[in-house]
Amino acid sequence: MPIRLASDKPEVQQKGSRANFRWSVAEPWDERRLAAFLMTKHRRSDADWTRRTSPFYAALGLASVECSVPVSSPDSLADLETVLTAELKGIIAGASRVHDEMIRDKDWRTVTPP
Repeated sequence: MPIRLASDKPEVQQKGSRANFRWSVAEPWDERRLAAFLMTKHRRSDADWTRRTSPFYAALGLASVECSVPVSSPDSLADLETVLTAELKGIIAGASRVHDEMIRDKDWRTVTPP
């Protein structure tokens, strides 16, 4: 089963100059799904797997992805939510492809990024 969001709409909380976003995923993170997510969230593109920072956080056994980022004003929350949701959907689409490769391979730890 592919990795997918349960809903495109995250829970949003703003505390001072930071906003916290939390998206639900359809199934809790198992070892393979989480490994695929972690491999994918830090890449720059399909061709460049050089590590980059990512604001998204997921943990084994949980059914969510969280993100905490600075905000300039409460008015920017809607735009920020849209941008972050689009970025997360891209990460999850890539992680689903990596996860599918892991399932097809007997030793999933040997799967290399595309």
